[in-house]
Amino acid sequence: MIEFNHDLWLARAEARFKRASKGVTAKSHRDEIKGQFLREVRCIAGLAEVIGWCGIKGVRVSFGKKVGAAYDAIEKTVTIAGRMSPEKQLYFLLHECGHHLIGFDEGDERFGRGYPLATDPNHNATFQHRLACLEEEIEAWHRGWRLAKRLGLEIDREDFDKIRAECLRSYVRWANGRRLMLTE
Repeated sequence: MIEFNHDLWLARAEARFKRASKGVTAKSHRDEIKGQFLREVRCIAGLAEVIGWCGIKGVRVSFGKKVGAAYDAIEKTVTIAGRMSPEKQLYFLLHECGHHLIGFDEGDERFGRGYPLATDPNHNATFQHRLACLEEEIEAWHRGWRLAKRLGLEIDREDFDKIRAECLRSYVRWANGRRLMLTE
């Protein structure tokens, strides 16, 4: 696990840009590569902003080898896959911050039966529980988007929704009784 390092993330983006640019002669392709680089730089700045917000809220963020992202409400930690693009890291981080904003209060009328703290395996197997989990996932994406807007981040709504839909698709399948696959 590593902590976020703005300079390291920028150096990696610059290295990707140089590799992608090497030998490219067509102006349209160079412009496309430059646009992707600038997008990554903007997302890295967004990561820094959201990680700063997390620090204020007492949430620790680290990057590891596991696929996807996770929020541990008890430890107040977010773990993000280190190999994802900065854009995906930002979107996943916002989503996990959405879970933090929801909280896991057992007394919460809407999300108190959320999956991390449900200890009864019989309850966990019910469609009602799976549906509550799906509802929470949808809400976490919504709150993550609202956090991005509150922080004034420049985020492409269409791209955010594309990642959101990919992730929610796996939860819909799981709620319907299929295996949960966050990498589909």
